[in-house]
Amino acid sequence: MTKTFHEKLTHAIEQHNSLLCIGLDPDQQQVADLVKWGQGIIEQTADVACCYKPNVAFYEQYGAAGWTALRQTMAAVPSDTPILLDAKRGDIGHTASAYARAAFEMLGADAITLSPYLGQDSIAPFLAFPDKAVFVLCYTSNPSAKAIQEFGSTPLFEHVAQQAQHWGSPDQLGFVVGATQPHALARVRQLAPDRWILAPGIGAQGGDLGAALSAGLNSQGHGLIIPVSRSVLYAQDPRAAAMALRDAINDVRFGGNLKALFETPKLTALIQQLHEVGCIKFGNFTLASGRQSPIYLDLRQITAEPALLKLAAEVYADMLKPLTFDHLAAVPYAALTIGTAISLTMHKPLIYPRKEVKSYGTGKSIEGRFVAGETAVMIEDLVTSGGSVLKAIEQLEAAELVVKDVAVLIDREQGGLQTLAERGYRLHAALKLSEILETLYRIERISLEQVESIKQEVGSRK
Repeated sequence: MTKTFHEKLTHAIEQHNSLLCIGLDPDQQQVADLVKWGQGIIEQTADVACCYKPNVAFYEQYGAAGWTALRQTMAAVPSDTPILLDAKRGDIGHTASAYARAAFEMLGADAITLSPYLGQDSIAPFLAFPDKAVFVLCYTSNPSAKAIQEFGSTPLFEHVAQQAQHWGSPDQLGFVVGATQPHALARVRQLAPDRWILAPGIGAQGGDLGAALSAGLNSQGHGLIIPVSRSVLYAQDPRAAAMALRDAINDVRFGGNLKALFETPKLTALIQQLHEVGCIKFGNFTLASGRQSPIYLDLRQITAEPALLKLAAEVYADMLKPLTFDHLAAVPYAALTIGTAISLTMHKPLIYPRKEVKSYGTGKSIEGRFVAGETAVMIEDLVTSGGSVLKAIEQLEAAELVVKDVAVLIDREQGGLQTLAERGYRLHAALKLSEILETLYRIERISLEQVESIKQEVGSRK
């Protein structure tokens, strides 16, 4: 019995523990023998890939010889691994039927990419093959896509995601959403929680793997296919490159904040409440540095809502439980209230470095009881560049306390992680700014324009 695309895909994902799809895009300047080259790539990556994605154009450019090479290359793919033909076809009914026969009957592909611009009747001929699947272009990874695909009060890509789900079942119809557009990935995942998404753009196009996975994976940690071409095909060791990418995907899939975001609503609830209380504000603000910013984070407002403070303390506690330390150490002043709440939650002693050393009494620079050589985890509300955290750590280390870890509620993703790492400190962040923006967009609190403008602004200051 013939296996469907969906059956082949889920089997390959399980067998190879992989969401990595190998794109076959032969470069005219680097490939002398199309068949030998393609067979070599497949042989080296057969146990790493969940799917192969030959791009028809790169073979058609060679004429009849290229078409023959495509068929021979596809024949080298193991029978239990699906082939997704990257053709982006889109035409009226009779022509679409001819394209469908060419892809599925002549070439033997398991799935194909299609343009939805002509509507349902241009997709239906492909869906007439019950064991095959289609991936409808929704939001592509190229730079100028926004001008068309975000057009309208309801962005066009959202309309496509909503309409196309009526055309075919989740096993037969998925979407193409560029990994370079994590806000669109997050929105399509919200609109289509049970659909497969093909997310091109990782590697040469500069898509962020972590952001794409965070936005596009479903609640079970899959539903996303990550196609990669050039960074594997033309690597010195294609197999090693493919394995490294497969493992990098799995590191994000199975660990860190991503898992926590999927397994509990706690972080989503925290983001929503932070926004409602006014800890996250949008507009035009002057920061302490004098720079203008479209977003302002004021976590001091957490104290206005005891229930929110309790939730924030629980989130910190979840991060801190795997760590070994003797003391919590709060950076004054914003983190003092949070540090106290964490102390009450975890039953851990709290110390804190003073901003101004007292000229009377004990003259302590650090408040609280401790012994030299004990360990402390630094608590801060958020991190930007990491400067304030490093200053506080210096005070603790001057008193012969040992600091290895820093825990914050929000990482603004403006260099703090790298700065701390360079000094030998590990940053643990409950939330990244990009995750906050994507979540607020998913729950319809901010617009796509806000997401993009803030990311561009923040990114320019790294």
